[in-house]
Amino acid sequence: MINDQENNINNEQDNIKTDNNVQVDNCKIELDSIKNQLLRVNADFDNFKKRVSKERSEWEDLARFAIIEDILPIFDDLERAVELSKSNVDEKNKSWIDGFEIIYKNFKKTLDALNIKEVDCSGDFNPEFHEALMQVESESHKTGEIVLVLNKGYALNGKVIRHARVSVAK
Repeated sequence: MINDQENNINNEQDNIKTDNNVQVDNCKIELDSIKNQLLRVNADFDNFKKRVSKERSEWEDLARFAIIEDILPIFDDLERAVELSKSNVDEKNKSWIDGFEIIYKNFKKTLDALNIKEVDCSGDFNPEFHEALMQVESESHKTGEIVLVLNKGYALNGKVIRHARVSVAK
């Protein structure tokens, strides 16, 4: 009888050990599962942060482009006014013209500081940077070469804000 009781106790202890081992194994499996979920959530969050940062940068560029696009005609008008005023200077208006030249130079410095550059219009026509408004006969230019810049183009960080409007040799 004592042997039976000892066997029963041993069996119960074995069962408890087995149950404990099963519980420990289940806990380890659950822990591994939670660790994997945590890794995935962290990876998803990192990807989310990168995507939001990229989108924010794109939105900032779009806003910058829109503002600059609206300001460029004013800059063009100021540039034309300064150029025209140089040919017709009288003493009475000299101080005004000097003031406009200072404003123009400061405006140009600001565009340079913002990394806004004029599109190069020397050489051949390139549809990525130029918009051909007309073709003209020219003996001094080869076919496809820019003859005259009608309206300057500008780029921000290499991306065209406004194409240069040009005439091209036939």
